[in-house]
Amino acid sequence: MWYIEAIAIRANVQMKARMVTIILLTFLIALSVPKAELPAANAIGVANVIVQTVYWGTDPTTPQSVHPGDTNVVMSIVLTNVGDDVARNVTATLYFTPPVDYTYFTNGVANTASSVTKVAGDMNAGDSFTLTYTVSVESSAQAAVYHYNILLSYKSARELQQINKTLVMDVPITKGELHIQSISTTPVKIYPDSYGNTVTVTIANSGNGLAKDVQVDLQLTQPFLPSSSGSDQIFLGNLPAGQTTPANFVIDVIPNATFGQYSVPLVEMLGNQIIPIGQVPIYVAEKVKFQIISINPTTVSPGDSGDVISVQIKNIASITAESVRVELQVGNYFTGTLTDFLGDMTAGQNKTALFTVDIDSKAPIGTYPVGLRFDWTQDNNQFALNHTYPVTLYVQAAGPPYALLAVLVIAVIGVGYFVRKKKLAKTKPTTPK
Repeated sequence: MWYIEAIAIRANVQMKARMVTIILLTFLIALSVPKAELPAANAIGVANVIVQTVYWGTDPTTPQSVHPGDTNVVMSIVLTNVGDDVARNVTATLYFTPPVDYTYFTNGVANTASSVTKVAGDMNAGDSFTLTYTVSVESSAQAAVYHYNILLSYKSARELQQINKTLVMDVPITKGELHIQSISTTPVKIYPDSYGNTVTVTIANSGNGLAKDVQVDLQLTQPFLPSSSGSDQIFLGNLPAGQTTPANFVIDVIPNATFGQYSVPLVEMLGNQIIPIGQVPIYVAEKVKFQIISINPTTVSPGDSGDVISVQIKNIASITAESVRVELQVGNYFTGTLTDFLGDMTAGQNKTALFTVDIDSKAPIGTYPVGLRFDWTQDNNQFALNHTYPVTLYVQAAGPPYALLAVLVIAVIGVGYFVRKKKLAKTKPTTPK
């Protein structure tokens, strides 16, 4: 019996020993768990300063957009104490890296700082404070959101513990992106030897920011010329993102331009930078050309009346000239019928224009440069075209009247004959009867 009781006591002791061992192991495991893995209790009585917002300008209700090349722009950083204790002696150090630069002047010399510290002072729980930095943005900056570090240093009033923490701020830099949306010309067709043609280029800002102080330049080369000084450059001002604006350039086309399509670069002038926008296609349509085959006569005399000058003309273009009118453009000494209407002239066709001219008797002897002006339409267009070809007429003194001279010569010969015959009759000897 005692043996059974001894076994029971021994078993009870072993069970208690196992329980003690389990408790000790549990305690040791609990001690070995890292503190970071333990549930964190809510901090009480601690200041907590954060960056609430960042914006450009000084008015949070109307923030500005900042673009590459902007100088002396204000960056505003709003700090807020979201803790439940006073933050003592709050300071903020902002670190600068490209493309945002902080420049200050010492004795007129510009210097660049890599960091700038500002003091916000004491901030009660729930208070905000705005820090401002006057900075510049490099002109080579791309449109993007840049990240900048700001070091906040302060003490929590109740525990007087020093808090230093670095936060990352998002700083947006926006940029306008100009593109060509559409192109039109007035008139619709542009021809060689035409002047005052309007090329309208509609420009769109497809970027994410304002395009400031936009100046565009249509870089004209042969066969195009600006119609007047500056008619190939236009200042458009500010163009907000997503908006379009027309740019109207006025150009001339030289007379000997070859018909076909040309590509003219359109660029933005940004300070000393030339930023390509795109290519402007300009089509020069074929214009009828005439060839002066002959002019007859080219010589007239003072006092002539009713001289008929005929001009043989050929259409050497590959298209039809419609409603052709030819005018002989002469000076004050010429009058008469100086215009002839030739109708339509198909490609390669010849026609003759006739002009009846009177020449003033006081017209000086000499060479007279005159013009043959052609007016016509083509391509079933009501828009009239014209071109003037230079020709030369000569005014010479009137020659002797050849018919009268011939009569006089015949008369003189006849008189001479009869005189001679009479003389012969008188000298012939008489036969005596």
